[in-house]
Amino acid sequence: MADTFTRRKRAALPAELPVRNSILGALLAAEYEQLLPKLEHVTLSRGDIVHRADQEIEEVYFPEQAVIAMVDRMDNGRTVEVGMIGHEGIVGINVALGGMATPDQAIVQFAGGAMRMKSKDLKKELRSRNPLQPPLLAYARTFLAVISQSVGCCQYHSVEQRLARWLLVMNDYAGAREFPMEHKSIALMLGVRREGITEAASKLQARALIRYRRGRISVIDGARLGKSACECYRYIRQQYRQLHGEFPRLLSRK
Repeated sequence: MADTFTRRKRAALPAELPVRNSILGALLAAEYEQLLPKLEHVTLSRGDIVHRADQEIEEVYFPEQAVIAMVDRMDNGRTVEVGMIGHEGIVGINVALGGMATPDQAIVQFAGGAMRMKSKDLKKELRSRNPLQPPLLAYARTFLAVISQSVGCCQYHSVEQRLARWLLVMNDYAGAREFPMEHKSIALMLGVRREGITEAASKLQARALIRYRRGRISVIDGARLGKSACECYRYIRQQYRQLHGEFPRLLSRK
């Protein structure tokens, strides 16, 4: 993984640029265009660290194709993923809730685009009762519910159940395509030994639920893999389905 997030050149934002983030997509056309001067489009690479634990959040990110994991690191060096953020959310929600730091590290899992905004600009917008506030608060409620579920998942579910759940979530983000991931990286996300991931993945592959080769994974049978996953996957999908129901789609910005 990269040690730092490499700052990219600010990209131009033409008026016809499509809205691919659900929070920004919940805005009316005029509201979004008013916000555009404070947004910049960046491309994130897998392994980029966009936020470090317990450090000031200088910028927030509205992912589009990029997917970012929020990871807790213990004093003994062990890690565990507490939440995954893609096009439905924002990385840096603490800023919208009045904080300026996060206890987690934010690491890019899938490369792709994101809209970036300075934290000070977001706070200024929210002080003026910007229309961003309702979708941000709705997302915050959903994300907190997902994080709470992950605590119980780590405590009570087997490695195989958790791996199946994690693969299904990543497959949703990947759009049913093959995606890059090594056993070591998955072990870091799930907070278990690499050997445990290898054993669980071998069982899933032997049952023709997934295919793993050369550091890349494909979900072969999502329906059957869902039966091997813990109930947390269904809970996560339900939470985000309800969230999306609250967000009106931005169909036109004319």
